[in-house]
Amino acid sequence: MNNVLCPHCGKQVELSEAFTHQMRETVRVEHAAKHKAELEKAQLAVEKQASEHKAALEKATLEAEEKALKKAKETLELQLRNTQNEAEETSKRNRELQEQILALTKEMRSLTQKDKERELEMQKKFLKEREQIEMEVTKSVKEDSRLKEMELQKQLDDTKKALEDAQRKAAQTSQQLQGEVLELDLENQLAEYFATDEINPVPKGFEGADLQQVVKNKFGNKAGIILWETKRTKAWGGDWTIKLKDDKRRIDASCGIIVSDVLPNGITTFGFYEGVWVTCFKYALPLANVLRNGLMEVAIARATAAHKDERLEALFNYLTKDGFRNKFEAQVESLVALKNDLDAEQRSTVRMWKKREMQLNRLMGNTAAMYGELQGILGSSLPSLPSLESPTLMSGDDEQKSLLD
Repeated sequence: MNNVLCPHCGKQVELSEAFTHQMRETVRVEHAAKHKAELEKAQLAVEKQASEHKAALEKATLEAEEKALKKAKETLELQLRNTQNEAEETSKRNRELQEQILALTKEMRSLTQKDKERELEMQKKFLKEREQIEMEVTKSVKEDSRLKEMELQKQLDDTKKALEDAQRKAAQTSQQLQGEVLELDLENQLAEYFATDEINPVPKGFEGADLQQVVKNKFGNKAGIILWETKRTKAWGGDWTIKLKDDKRRIDASCGIIVSDVLPNGITTFGFYEGVWVTCFKYALPLANVLRNGLMEVAIARATAAHKDERLEALFNYLTKDGFRNKFEAQVESLVALKNDLDAEQRSTVRMWKKREMQLNRLMGNTAAMYGELQGILGSSLPSLPSLESPTLMSGDDEQKSLLD
């Protein structure tokens, strides 16, 4: 059994099961309907409230948006003005900065230019000092090198000189030894081949040829003197003949012979060359035999003429002696030398005269041309010079002819 409390009297009322079920159903339905109505009412209220709230929200949102927009606009305008002010200030500062930068740039360029000029000047000074130092070092090195080179060159020259002296001494010793051997061999052969003659070697250190062969017949009578000069070199000496002729004249020798391994051009065996006889060692004895026979024949002719008049004999002896021939030969050689010198001086004089004549003619021509140009410019105010109009010098042919005469 279920009891239900009466809402009016407050008493417990006992309900039956069906009634209770009915009541429950009725209550449930009513409660459901009421709840539905309340729910719908609440829903409507909620919807209305939501609509109002939405409208209010939209209005508030719109107002908020307007306020925000206005505030944003104001803020934007303020920011814009601030930005413009900042831009103007920035622009002003930029201009000032640009001016400062330009001034600084100008100053920096000036300083840079000064630095470059100073650096360039320093570089020039450095290069100049470097060049001076290099020149001094180079000069010092060159001087040291030159002195070292001179020292080495002097050592080399001294060594070469010492070597050449040693070689020359060795060569001279060898040539002297060879010459002495040749001279000794020739002396022995002459003494053996011409037993009646005197073969006298000239001592070392005395002036003269190497050997003197005094030609004598079997009775011991003297017929003449043959001078011998031996040479053993690689080239012919140009002054050998002159020396032998001087030696021959000094002792009034009849003839002179040079025996050499090297003969003058054009002579292969023996021959008469520049007043003396030249031959090689192979033909020395045959040449000596021929010359000796000639001297013997001359001596015989002199002895045969001994019975003639004393004056004529004395004159004949004087003219036929080797001394007269040598003296006359020396005079002829002196005359020839004087004639050659005179011819050379004459040619030199003619050449100098011709050169001066050409210079004088060129000078006279230039002077006359210059004076003629002045007359053409000044006219008759410049008087004529008779010396330029008529020749005052002899012609070249007459001058040369008079000079030669």
